[in-house]
Amino acid sequence: MKPFSGSDSHSYLTLVMSRIRDEIEEYDNDKFLRSSKTEIETYFFDKAYIDPIVLNDQYFISNKSGIVIDARDSFIRSSLYNKTIKVAGTRLVISMSYTGDRKLWEIRPSVFSLSGYPDITTTDSEVSFSISFADANANTDQIKREIESNVKSLAEASASLRHDIDSYNSHAIKQIKTLLEQKHNKAINATNTIEQLGIPIKRSDKPPLYSVPTVRRKSPASHLPKPALDKFKAEPELDSEEYEYILRIINSMSLVIERSPLPFANLNEEAIRTFFLLQLNGHYEGSATGETFNASGKTDILIRVDNKNVFIAECKFWRGEASFNKAIDQILGYLSWRDSKCALIIFNKSKNTSSVKNKMNEIITGRKEFRKTVYADKEGISQYILVKDTDPGKEITLSSLLFDFPDT
Repeated sequence: MKPFSGSDSHSYLTLVMSRIRDEIEEYDNDKFLRSSKTEIETYFFDKAYIDPIVLNDQYFISNKSGIVIDARDSFIRSSLYNKTIKVAGTRLVISMSYTGDRKLWEIRPSVFSLSGYPDITTTDSEVSFSISFADANANTDQIKREIESNVKSLAEASASLRHDIDSYNSHAIKQIKTLLEQKHNKAINATNTIEQLGIPIKRSDKPPLYSVPTVRRKSPASHLPKPALDKFKAEPELDSEEYEYILRIINSMSLVIERSPLPFANLNEEAIRTFFLLQLNGHYEGSATGETFNASGKTDILIRVDNKNVFIAECKFWRGEASFNKAIDQILGYLSWRDSKCALIIFNKSKNTSSVKNKMNEIITGRKEFRKTVYADKEGISQYILVKDTDPGKEITLSSLLFDFPDT
């Protein structure tokens, strides 16, 4: 095939995004609203992403064969110029490895050579071209120059095309996010649903019971995700800004324990939880029926709406992988609303905190419910998106916090 001789990169990439746009527009509204936002994004990100050609220009001879060639095309010149004279020759196949989408060899980059390129053959991992010469007058320097010229032309064209693809990929994510947001708004209007409900949670003017100086944060899926089984309806949801604020309060209280360990050294999980409840309710006003934050069971810190948990936190000591997995199972079992948010507060009595933190991340990202890492170890907090197989379409935001704890 003649490489880089098909559609130009701009037209090709525009067509790819146009097809993505059409698929999003044609997505069934009800299924869209009942599906996980993260899973939908992942599906379209994977579909839009194009794996650029990265050529390894370290070439090698992959095949050598004897051939018969026309002397007029060789270094030998016949006295009878117009007469066809066949002579013995050699054909070398020069190959290079590459990664990327094989069909991109057909696409013309925005910057290309008018002098053309050598004919090539491709596999999913190698690209090859051939050169032929008459054996009688083989010239090593000339043969090498021809090979290097061909390698250089392919390398420059593939690099130019990679620049076009990289630019497209970086903008594709932003475009898809915008398209999905527009689709969401249209779907809400089309199905005549009300806006997502937020939990009426009001900040208190009362000072917190404990204060610690803190620095506030600066501002391929192969198929469409499974939608939730029940019909879409707006549900109570803890506002993301409030969720992040709650995490900062928890983080602040944990730093108190780290910095003043002696009063907490002999406390169990249930007693530790009480301090977090006091701190949290010091930041928020209690509702008419009681405090905003309540306790349920031995370690739960939760917010309930209509007898459903929309935020829950668990205080646990680090006791190894099995215990941590059990804690995740427990907290996932408590959550039932769409876009529920939760936190695991883990206290570590051992000295290898970094190792434990890495292990926690490995466990969460290795679970079947894991869909995306929102951020990792940002100000001591890691955050993930999970979706349960038994509750498709409903996202759970899980944050993990790890702190050193005094060991008696």
